[in-house]
Amino acid sequence: MSAPEGVIYRHTVEAFIQRVLLRRGLLSLEFDRELKALGVDASRPSEASLNVWIAMLKATAKRLSPGRAELDGLEDVGREMLRGYVDGLVGKALFMVLRLSGPRRAMLRTMENYRTADSVTTVKATELGAASIDLEFSSSFGVPTYVRGLLSETLVLLKVREPRVEFRDLATGATVFNVSWTA
Repeated sequence: MSAPEGVIYRHTVEAFIQRVLLRRGLLSLEFDRELKALGVDASRPSEASLNVWIAMLKATAKRLSPGRAELDGLEDVGREMLRGYVDGLVGKALFMVLRLSGPRRAMLRTMENYRTADSVTTVKATELGAASIDLEFSSSFGVPTYVRGLLSETLVLLKVREPRVEFRDLATGATVFNVSWTA
């Protein structure tokens, strides 16, 4: 799948490098060279095209989860991105507030979070019940399990009972993630 035109903002690329690559000790000299060949300079992060971002996620999945299928590795990468965020001061504070607010509000905030990550993703939320929300992403750019990892780990960190995240692709190119838990 070819990604549409757009960019992943510099702060998102930089956060990924810090929260996943550096935190997990993945940034070897060899991997740094591989990233540079893809168009990512880990020592001087900048905006990345969607194609470069996807290539970086896939390369990271191979390093983070060797021997696992690519889709499973991408989900692991999404989970690690969230874990790395919560390891920081701002992430800890935010998740304390989100736990008080509850999973419903946390999932509804997803729209705002993605608006600041890249230039093309839009998210529309539809509440289906007290413990079920559909999040329609304009696209998951061929890496829906990465997004499922982010959403799943959010539910885990919120300490909900029986978290579930399932997705389906729409003919429009959008991906709908059904996020649910036991209330």
